[in-house]
Order: sequence, then structure tokens, then C-alpha cells
Amino acid sequence: MATDISYRLIRSRRKSLSIEVRPDGSVIVRAPFFMPGFAVERFVEAKADWIRRTLRKYESAPVEPELTKEELARLRKAAKEYIPPRVAYYAERMGVRPTAIRFTSARTRWGSCSAKNSISFSVRLMRKPPEAIDYVIVHELAHIREHNHSPRFWAVVAEEMPDYRMRKKLLNGR
Repeated sequence: MATDISYRLIRSRRKSLSIEVRPDGSVIVRAPFFMPGFAVERFVEAKADWIRRTLRKYESAPVEPELTKEELARLRKAAKEYIPPRVAYYAERMGVRPTAIRFTSARTRWGSCSAKNSISFSVRLMRKPPEAIDYVIVHELAHIREHNHSPRFWAVVAEEMPDYRMRKKLLNGR
């Protein structure tokens, strides 16, 4: 069965399939060179509900204006001053230690934790309330204990920050 979802297919030397839904409404499917088209189509169809939900989320999200280089530099400076002491505070409370703290100008990801426990934060996070920033810090530090979003991961987050759901909503302006 052919899906009604429009997407761009990019083939490469990868070993697995992936789907990227972008804020502009485009959908990118990445697939190995050797994978037959019907298998790619079946994968997209299996993920169709998730793709549609994500597209709706982007449609309803407020559009953030483009930032100038100066604004990004100001946010980077503020992030480098504000975030590391907060990371140190929560890392000590949670009994974890990140291997590094990095800053990006990512637009769609507030933070990330690598397999080597290096955590990254988008400087755009500095435009959010302190309660939301602390939530992202705790979220990424929790990944040092649980590198997934399992119930155990959310228990780690909730142990440190019982009101994390409310704080998470602040990220999306709700």
C-alpha cells in the first residue's frame, strides 16, 4: 500500500533506515543503497502516524524568528556563564559526571547526551525561563544513568525534579 506522505529519499552507505521530519514540513527518509524501494515504503507506512503527529506539532508551534549572528553570540555567552554552574549543581545532587559540556545553535533540539556522556545544549535555551533550562539540564544528566527514554529514565528525572512535566511544557510555550 502506497503512503500519502510525501518525502525525499536519500540513499547512502548507511546500514539502517531513518526518518527526519523538519520544522518546515519536509520529510527526509535515509536508506541504504541496497534496500529495495518496497521496504522503504513499508517503513514509511509503519511510521506514518508518528510522521503526521510530528508534522502537526510543527504546524501548531510558534515560529521562532531567525537570530542574527550578534544575537546568537549573546546567547552563547549567556549560556556559557549560566549553564555550567547549574550542570555542576545538579550533577552533584544526581551523582553523575558529564565528560564535557558543549554549546550548539541547534534549532530543534534543546540538549543531547552522547554515548560518552558529553552533554550539549542549544544556546537558544537561554531564551526560555530558568525552570525550563533546569529541566533540560536534569533531562540530559539523567541520560548519563539511562541512555534512553525508558520508565527508569523518567524515574531518574522525577526523583530530582518531581514537577518536570510542568517545566517541560515551558519549553514549548504552553
